[in-house]
Amino acid sequence: MPSLQALIKLVNFYARFTPSFTRIGYVARGLPLRPVRADFSGQTWLVTGATGGLGRAAALEAALRGARVLAIGRSREGLAHLANNAAGAKGAVISVVCDLSSMVDVAALADRPELAGADIDVLVNNVGILQRGFAATSEGFETSYALNLLGHFIFTERLYEAGRLACGAAIINVVSGGLYNAPLNTAMLDFAEPTFNGFAAYGSHKRAQLALADHWRKAFSAGKVRTYAVHPGWADTAGVKTSLPKFRKVLAPVLRSPRQGVDTLIWLAAGRPDETIDHVWFDRKPRTAHAYPHTRKPKATVSDLLARLSRDREAVLSAARIVPTLSAAGAAV
Repeated sequence: MPSLQALIKLVNFYARFTPSFTRIGYVARGLPLRPVRADFSGQTWLVTGATGGLGRAAALEAALRGARVLAIGRSREGLAHLANNAAGAKGAVISVVCDLSSMVDVAALADRPELAGADIDVLVNNVGILQRGFAATSEGFETSYALNLLGHFIFTERLYEAGRLACGAAIINVVSGGLYNAPLNTAMLDFAEPTFNGFAAYGSHKRAQLALADHWRKAFSAGKVRTYAVHPGWADTAGVKTSLPKFRKVLAPVLRSPRQGVDTLIWLAAGRPDETIDHVWFDRKPRTAHAYPHTRKPKATVSDLLARLSRDREAVLSAARIVPTLSAAGAAV
């Protein structure tokens, strides 16, 4: 049984965020009355984790508006279903099968023939998981660390190095409310099994994704790349159903649809507003990334984060027999 203090904390948490993060907030802010009107014809998008949830919704919305979408996912069946759903769209969906939990496969992804000649206008780093129990990849990384953070870092850096990001491209990191519980740190990124805490790991990964968005803004400035961290609110996805069954059971009637969850993502890609440091984009506005005082006191610097990710990246590139070039992170550390 949870303690009284834990119950009070839980009640306060839901009382504070439910009106804003659910469909209630989406409707109260009048977003259904202001649909995003955008034409992405001629653009190439790349969306990771595109077979379900927010990734699938983002891929479909972009294709409907004319984009050529490189949809990355592990399931051939899921990608085929996505492509069929987009059959009547103004744009198109190109399936790219990849196990995004394999860092060697992710490192090689930029060189895949499906991406040959790609000039990516919008990169959506979406794939992610909240892992309740410990699991490790074949390369020895904790699975959620690989999916939520290291893979995004390796792939984005490789795309930039290969000149695959178009001038003025937008990088959109899909974060979550989990970051409100974690300051920037490196200790909780890649937990060992005896001390594993899936919620602490997830929040730390999402906080780090925000830091990477701020870092890439400077590191990729020569290409006029714009970077954003977007919070989709609480959307009803298969991941939520699997990872947070009690949460979903209680809030299912007011959870956002995946399409509502990607509304701000589509809006950002269409308008490319001025970027803001240490802010999360939510319901078309930049919001504070700190709901509690303790997250304003980081336990690691951005340089610490980059050093940690760069070390793991170099190990992966070595295993994949890819000769590393000087990464944007390496140049900045």
